[in-house]
Amino acid sequence: MPSLRLAAIPTIAITSVLLILASSCAGLAQTPAPPPAVAPPLISLAEARVIIDGAIAFTRGQNLNMAVVVVDAAGNLVSADKMDGTTINNIRFAEGKAFASAILRQTTEVLANLAKDRPDRYFGIMNMYPGKVYLVGGGVPLAVDGRLVGAVGVAGLPQGVDEKAARAGIAAWDKFRESMKK
Repeated sequence: MPSLRLAAIPTIAITSVLLILASSCAGLAQTPAPPPAVAPPLISLAEARVIIDGAIAFTRGQNLNMAVVVVDAAGNLVSADKMDGTTINNIRFAEGKAFASAILRQTTEVLANLAKDRPDRYFGIMNMYPGKVYLVGGGVPLAVDGRLVGAVGVAGLPQGVDEKAARAGIAAWDKFRESMKK
């Protein structure tokens, strides 16, 4: 019987090696799973550029200079631009207005009034988002069918004109969206 055992050892060893090789090769033959699908943005770069171009056209007509920013519904930057003669700080101000408008789902003009009407709320917002919000007129939420898709912020213009430029950009965007339906 001892000779039968010795004869079986090479067979077991060879079978074991073959099984190990087969199992490792099977993993190579499988196609890796595709990455999880990413939801499309609610506002595209092309749409953001239409808003920016509309705001710039309005501002040029007024012989003024400004910066304009478009963010998505979460307040993340989609696109930004500044006109010649505008300081780089105005981009930061415009982004703060757009961010505040998207996160708080209100114009920054209305939010700015909280300083007078509800200072506790105003300073609560400022402390909740330090360095991110700028509660001065010029930020306007963007909505499609009642659903927030982002916001636009404009900075560098006289008081009250920032929001008009933002709304001019939104009007251009609305026109663009209508033309895309046809």
